[in-house]
Amino acid sequence: MEINNRVERLGGVYYDRMLKKNMSGYKMVNTPEERRAAEELKAKMQGVKVTISPDSLEYLAGVKERKEAEKAAREHWEKERSLENSFERIGTHFQIFSSALEEKGFYDNMSDEEVLEVESILGDITHSLNGLFGTVKIYPNDDGEELSSHAARLEVESATAAMRKFSNKYVPEEMREFFNGLIDQYYEFNSKKLESYRSSEEAFNELNAEFYDKTESSRVIPLNKGQRASQLAGKVKISKEDKEMAVKEWRKCLNALAGGRGGLDEMIGEMSNILKKFASGNSENKLLLDYVEQWNSPAIENARKYWSVLV
Repeated sequence: MEINNRVERLGGVYYDRMLKKNMSGYKMVNTPEERRAAEELKAKMQGVKVTISPDSLEYLAGVKERKEAEKAAREHWEKERSLENSFERIGTHFQIFSSALEEKGFYDNMSDEEVLEVESILGDITHSLNGLFGTVKIYPNDDGEELSSHAARLEVESATAAMRKFSNKYVPEEMREFFNGLIDQYYEFNSKKLESYRSSEEAFNELNAEFYDKTESSRVIPLNKGQRASQLAGKVKISKEDKEMAVKEWRKCLNALAGGRGGLDEMIGEMSNILKKFASGNSENKLLLDYVEQWNSPAIENARKYWSVLV
């Protein structure tokens, strides 16, 4: 299987395995002289009695007390840590999912190829949202601009649905309840971040629209196509009801896709149309619709990439 360059940048179980294999060739082998010296030291130490002074015994007792206190503090910290959202911790979204699976023994009996397969899927699913909201962001060289808030809303729904499909397809039943709980945290974390998110291009378009409107009467040179598209996009207003309707329609497509009741091209196309309608404020202006479609196409293609492997 071809190595996914996102997995290489993110690390993970596959990366650790390959690193250990590469490092194994650099292990130093003891020379005969070193082995002979070790045997001589071992022979000298045979029969030697060791006594511990009262001061040392007191010190060791103190060490024991400190270790017990440290253990109690660690257990308390672990309990507190278990109550927080896992995605608030330092790490990429991929690393949080992969590490959690590793701790449960998910990868133990997998070949290198199998590990690469599942980690490539995890890397692709978590890729876009981690770039926006991850506590550690990976900035890949294969992407364009940041997602619009509209595309990010679709990605929250799509990536979460894809993680649930991944769970049903790859995660053993005995681990699934734990993993699904982690997916719930993933959705909660990204949904909360989405509430205050607005891309820099959206802010730029709003400023442009305001400026172009104010200078319209004194303008000598008309706006070019790109400027007019930016002006139109900056004036789009989307209601709470529009957001709820778009999410509802996306979920229908995603459920059909995950359940095998709709083809990949059909459902991805439908989700793209919903996104275009939503992001344009239900506009029928072709210039604005073309602009919105082009802007949000990377998000659609990324969703197509990971869903094509899952279904």
